[in-house]
Amino acid sequence: MKKRLIVVAVFVVFVAGVVGMVISAEHYAGRTEFCGMQCHIMKPNFTTWKKDKHSQPNKETGKRVECIDCHYAPGEKPTLKAKFRGLGQLFSYLATGDKEVRRRATVNDLSCLTAECHPKEKLLGKEIDYKKFYPTEYKGTIKPFLHKTHFEKTIEGQQLRCASCHVHNDREKHFDVPKESCFLCHFRAAKENEGRAKCTVCHEIPTKAMEAKNADGDKGARKPITHEVLEKNKVACNSCHLEILTGALALKTDLCFECHHDASPELMAKIGNKKLMHEEHVSKQTARCFQCHEPIAHKKESYLDAAIKNCAACHPEPHFFTKALLVGEGGRVREVYPSLMHEFGTNCLGCHQQDGRDDKGNKVKQGSLKACSECHHKDKRYEKMTVQWSQDLDAFLAEVQGYEAEALAALEQARGVVPKKVFARVDAKVKAGQENLRVAHAGGGIHNKKFAMLLMDLALQSFEEAVWDLEEHTPKGGTE
Repeated sequence: MKKRLIVVAVFVVFVAGVVGMVISAEHYAGRTEFCGMQCHIMKPNFTTWKKDKHSQPNKETGKRVECIDCHYAPGEKPTLKAKFRGLGQLFSYLATGDKEVRRRATVNDLSCLTAECHPKEKLLGKEIDYKKFYPTEYKGTIKPFLHKTHFEKTIEGQQLRCASCHVHNDREKHFDVPKESCFLCHFRAAKENEGRAKCTVCHEIPTKAMEAKNADGDKGARKPITHEVLEKNKVACNSCHLEILTGALALKTDLCFECHHDASPELMAKIGNKKLMHEEHVSKQTARCFQCHEPIAHKKESYLDAAIKNCAACHPEPHFFTKALLVGEGGRVREVYPSLMHEFGTNCLGCHQQDGRDDKGNKVKQGSLKACSECHHKDKRYEKMTVQWSQDLDAFLAEVQGYEAEALAALEQARGVVPKKVFARVDAKVKAGQENLRVAHAGGGIHNKKFAMLLMDLALQSFEEAVWDLEEHTPKGGTE
């Protein structure tokens, strides 16, 4: 019995000694000076901390903010779990020769919101002037930032935290609030000037007149135009400010494998679940916004260049019908009639090799007859064949357009004369014909002669049937 007690006592003393050494080692390694002067992988972090206001003594308490004050939640430091966590970091330091920290640090909101740091009751009402930080970018129109409007916001499963905005983003700063993060949250997948993307969320509406004087030189002749007038009349902001918002909306899905090395198809299929992605990566602080998202720029640039680059704003899918004709789809035809060029994967530059200009004088790549013979063993007959195709298509197009004009005229004369059901049926038939004709004409029939001729033939039939249908139901005596 006595021998057993001695063994137990020795074991207890041993455990106490180990725990004591753990606590002592962890206490020594937990000092800020150790992080910066002894730990080779923490020197850059220590350097930026020394430049930050958190390294300076507080005016009221006289204390500075140490590393463990932020990187441990209040009350967590004395726990045994925290001791072993700190010891694990020490062993990681001893075992590696890396010159930087690979794993991002996390900061609990509770560490920020203590009574000595940023108590919630004071923080929520505090206004922050953006112009102080970005004086050259925001001149007089930006509203103050309020933590209150962001503190408990949830964006598609993303519970905003202090570390959602305050991140280590600059080599010279310990942490910062990059304005790009604001732009991403406010503008990505949001409707223009609605909800969180509404201009007045951040900007005050300018009251100054946009005209120095009226066009006729008489200042009192009419009311000047202001932003308030434009907003009241619901004039779209991008009518004048299209250039201030640019960026891709695509996700960096290829970077998923940087963290998820064994990402299965089932896991990758969940990428579209925004709520789940934000909960797992943002709320749990396992990833930064720009590890998954492309940045969105919100700044003033050339208003003309932006409009020219964004062709789709004025010309939605400018080659839509050309593509439809090449692949043999479109119109009211259920079957597919692809061109031979499409089957061989010949793209636009296969034929459009000649420098030229359009009707307005703009430089364009035009179709080249020489390209036809070059592919077909330099046989000149293919150049003549292409010319003949073009002539055939133009002649048939003119004929079908004549039938279209006849059908439209007959339809207009029958308005209010034939029964409404008959008029609606004929009107639908004419529109079907116009749809087929539009694909053949706008797509450039030469891109797929066989399909273009079929579409125009179907259009002609629709127009003829429309005229016959109206004649059959028009009362004797005509439309008078």
